[in-house]
Amino acid sequence: MSTIHDYYRDRYADEQGPGHQAEPTFVARVNRAVRAIARPNQRVLDFGCNIGGASKIIARAGHTVTGVDISDSAVNLARARVPEAEFKRIESEVCLPFADRSFDVCFSSEVIEHLFDVQGFINEIHRVLVDNGLFLITTPYHGWIKDLLIITMNFEGHFAVTGGHIRFFTKQSMTDCLKAGGFSEVEFSGIGRAWPLWKSMFVVARKQQRLRRKS
Repeated sequence: MSTIHDYYRDRYADEQGPGHQAEPTFVARVNRAVRAIARPNQRVLDFGCNIGGASKIIARAGHTVTGVDISDSAVNLARARVPEAEFKRIESEVCLPFADRSFDVCFSSEVIEHLFDVQGFINEIHRVLVDNGLFLITTPYHGWIKDLLIITMNFEGHFAVTGGHIRFFTKQSMTDCLKAGGFSEVEFSGIGRAWPLWKSMFVVARKQQRLRRKS
């Protein structure tokens, strides 16, 4: 039986492949992240970096970027194409090779819907972010009106059992997961199309600051 790493290892072995930057909303998602970061020279973790497209844009905006991905081929291409950033291959979403509070920001675009251990992932991002650090997520949007159209017109295609998406988030489910993982100030906006048919939702959450014990 193959592992998740086996599945993704050679996914980008074709060096001519476009990667995530070929997706219609890619530039809008990354530019929204750059605006959300706001502060200069932040340490940014690009989780699920693919072949480095987002890392390149964020690094050129003046930030120190580390991209991680489970795919060997994606990481190899990212290293070759984006010398402005550092890239590491990871074994899973719940065990990152970084010390506590290593990053000011984590950006993860169109990735969380592919993960098995969503809560474990959120907990791990909480660990590697500084207090008050930003967690920026994009994921396909699901809401009552949009979902009615999906199940009426494209149920089999959208929820294909052989597809890569195994999680389908609403605002409520995303908020619940983030708050359970120690994040607050969860804000949502849309990417692609008008509400209530957003293609993706752009989520901004902040790591709660730990209360220090009085001596």
